[in-house]
Amino acid sequence: MINRQTLSALRRVREGEWANSAEPVTQLTKVSDAMHALLIKRADELECCSEGSPEEAELVAIADAVEAHEEKRWPLGKVVGGKG
Repeated sequence: MINRQTLSALRRVREGEWANSAEPVTQLTKVSDAMHALLIKRADELECCSEGSPEEAELVAIADAVEAHEEKRWPLGKVVGGKG
Protein backbone atom coordinates (compact mmCIF):
# COMPACT_ATOMS: atom_id res chain seq x y z
CA MET A 1 0.00 0.00 0.00
CA ILE A 2 1.43 3.34 -1.01
CA ASN A 3 0.89 6.09 1.53
CA ARG A 4 0.52 9.82 0.94
CA GLN A 5 4.14 10.56 1.84
CA THR A 6 5.39 8.09 -0.78
CA LEU A 7 3.05 9.49 -3.42
CA SER A 8 4.21 13.00 -2.58
CA ALA A 9 7.85 11.94 -2.89
CA LEU A 10 7.19 10.29 -6.26
CA ARG A 11 5.45 13.44 -7.49
CA ARG A 12 8.41 15.56 -6.41
CA VAL A 13 10.88 13.25 -8.17
CA ARG A 14 8.86 13.50 -11.38
CA GLU A 15 8.72 17.28 -11.11
CA GLY A 16 12.44 17.61 -10.35
CA GLU A 17 11.99 19.07 -6.88
CA TRP A 18 14.62 16.76 -5.33
CA ALA A 19 17.41 18.86 -6.82
CA ASN A 20 16.61 21.73 -4.46
CA SER A 21 15.62 19.69 -1.43
CA ALA A 22 17.65 18.45 1.53
CA GLU A 23 15.04 15.74 2.24
CA PRO A 24 16.77 12.91 0.29
CA VAL A 25 20.10 13.66 1.98
CA THR A 26 18.43 13.74 5.38
CA GLN A 27 16.75 10.41 4.70
CA LEU A 28 20.01 8.89 3.43
CA THR A 29 21.80 10.12 6.54
CA LYS A 30 19.20 8.44 8.76
CA VAL A 31 19.62 5.17 6.88
CA SER A 32 23.41 5.29 6.95
CA ASP A 33 23.42 6.10 10.67
CA ALA A 34 21.14 3.12 11.33
CA MET A 35 23.45 0.91 9.26
CA HIS A 36 26.43 2.23 11.21
CA ALA A 37 24.74 1.40 14.51
CA LEU A 38 24.01 -2.16 13.37
CA LEU A 39 27.59 -2.65 12.22
CA ILE A 40 28.95 -1.37 15.53
CA LYS A 41 26.61 -3.72 17.40
CA ARG A 42 27.77 -6.69 15.33
CA ALA A 43 31.42 -5.71 15.79
CA ASP A 44 30.87 -5.63 19.56
CA GLU A 45 29.42 -9.15 19.36
CA LEU A 46 32.52 -10.35 17.47
CA GLU A 47 35.04 -8.58 19.70
CA CYS A 48 36.40 -11.74 21.38
CA CYS A 49 36.45 -13.97 18.30
CA SER A 50 39.25 -16.46 17.70
CA GLU A 51 42.22 -15.47 15.59
CA GLY A 52 41.97 -16.90 12.08
CA SER A 53 38.26 -17.67 12.42
CA PRO A 54 35.53 -16.71 9.93
CA GLU A 55 34.25 -14.34 12.63
CA GLU A 56 37.60 -12.54 12.63
CA ALA A 57 37.34 -12.06 8.86
CA GLU A 58 33.83 -10.67 9.35
CA LEU A 59 35.08 -8.33 12.07
CA VAL A 60 37.86 -7.02 9.81
CA ALA A 61 35.37 -6.39 7.00
CA ILE A 62 33.02 -4.60 9.39
CA ALA A 63 35.86 -2.49 10.77
CA ASP A 64 36.85 -1.44 7.24
CA ALA A 65 33.25 -0.52 6.38
CA VAL A 66 32.74 1.42 9.62
CA GLU A 67 36.00 3.30 9.18
CA ALA A 68 35.12 4.27 5.59
CA HIS A 69 31.65 5.37 6.67
CA GLU A 70 32.95 7.44 9.58
CA GLU A 71 35.52 9.19 7.39
CA LYS A 72 32.74 10.35 5.06
CA ARG A 73 30.06 10.97 7.67
CA TRP A 74 32.25 12.83 10.15
CA PRO A 75 35.26 14.14 8.17
CA LEU A 76 36.41 16.28 11.10
CA GLY A 77 36.30 13.28 13.40
CA LYS A 78 33.46 14.65 15.49
CA VAL A 79 29.90 15.89 15.36
CA VAL A 80 29.50 19.65 15.62
CA GLY A 81 27.79 20.29 18.95
CA GLY A 82 28.23 16.63 19.90
CA LYS A 83 29.87 15.04 22.90
CA GLY A 84 33.00 13.78 21.13
